Amino acid sequence: MKVRLLTATAVGALLSAGVASAQSNELTLCWAAWDPANALVELSKDFEAQSGIKMKFEFVPWPNFADRMLNELNSGGQLCDLLIGDSQWIGGGAENGHYIKLNDFFAAESISMDDFAPATVYAYSTWPKGEPNYYALPAMGDANGWFYRKDWFERDDIRAAFLEATGRELGEPQTQKELLEIAQFF
Repeated sequence: MKVRLLTATAVGALLSAGVASAQSNELTLCWAAWDPANALVELSKDFEAQSGIKMKFEFVPWPNFADRMLNELNSGGQLCDLLIGDSQWIGGGAENGHYIKLNDFFAAESISMDDFAPATVYAYSTWPKGEPNYYALPAMGDANGWFYRKDWFERDDIRAAFLEATGRELGEPQTQKELLEIAQFF
C-alpha cells in the first residue's frame, strides 16, 4: 500500500514515526499550503479508492512551514505520517533519525531512482549528497521552460541571417549555450 501512495503523490520523505502508523487506515501528509498541495488532495482520491486508506492533510502557510515542520520533527511529534519537506532538511533529517533510509523499501517495491531526473535525485533524495542512500523521492524538480517563436525559425531570411552570423543552422536550441546564442542573435 505504501508504494501506491509514494508513486501516486511523489511524497518527499517518510517519517520514521510514520512507518508504524502506515499500516493504519488513515495517513496524514504534511506540506506547505500552495496550489501543488491542493492538486495532491485531488490525486489522493485515487489512492484512497484503491487502498482503502483515508488521507488527511496538514498544509501550513509558507511563512510558517519550516518552523512548524522542523519543530514537529525535533519534538518527536506524531502529526505527520508523511512529509514533503525541503531538500535542505535531508541531511539533518537523516542524521537525526527523523527520516528513514528508503533503499530497502525501494528495492522491495521495484522503485528505481533511474526513473527520476538525475539532478533531482542528487539534490532532493540523497544523503550524503550524491551517495546512493535515498531518504526521499523528488516531489518537485525545478524545471526550465524554453519558448521560441516557431514562425521566426521557419523564415528563410532569418535562417540565412543566423547562418551567416553564427556559422550554423537555426534550429530548436538543445543546450543553454545554444539558447543564449539564439537569444543574442534575436
